[in-house]
Amino acid sequence: MTGHLRDFLGADDATLTRQLTEGGPVEAAVDAIPGRLSGPARAALGAELSAAAGGLLEEDLGSILLSGLMGYHCLVDAARETAADADVTRLVTLDDHLVRVTYDPHLDVLVDQETVYELRLCLSVTFTVQGLAATVRAGRLAHVRVARCSADVRLSWEEHTLLEHSDLVDAPLVIRLGAGIPVSQAIVPAQARGTARVAQRRA
Repeated sequence: MTGHLRDFLGADDATLTRQLTEGGPVEAAVDAIPGRLSGPARAALGAELSAAAGGLLEEDLGSILLSGLMGYHCLVDAARETAADADVTRLVTLDDHLVRVTYDPHLDVLVDQETVYELRLCLSVTFTVQGLAATVRAGRLAHVRVARCSADVRLSWEEHTLLEHSDLVDAPLVIRLGAGIPVSQAIVPAQARGTARVAQRRA
């Protein structure tokens, strides 16, 4: 699975700047700054906030899916078993699951080294996964194949949706991990800290 969140959301620089600026967090940040900002200063602030928010959207969809899978108990059990016996390889399957990953990054706006506004965003990604097979050997996740996968991605500020898109992700999806990744190692974007969980899909 390849593709950045930015591409999936269709969030080019102009679109992201517009969503952050028109009635969005940039206006709230400007209002929090003592005194009036000139037009160029306001535009510069909007550009900086957009660039920082855009960094969050550079993450790859495959990495986000892996971060959500890492805590799944069957993968953890398989990692323990194969770490104890190098001759054992485990195949873990998921028939129909939701994988939800949520990040809650924040951006600080400083004036004279003092924080005047804290912009808190929420990025939620929900994968609907069907026919997933993961290979685990020597305590490491080595290979993931997905028959069908759709993604629902939402970037929001407070209760306002800034960007949102739902669509199928190209299938079949194969994620080859070379020497493998320790199952205990969570894969999260460097720009954010958040939570991840796996839940069985309910009819």
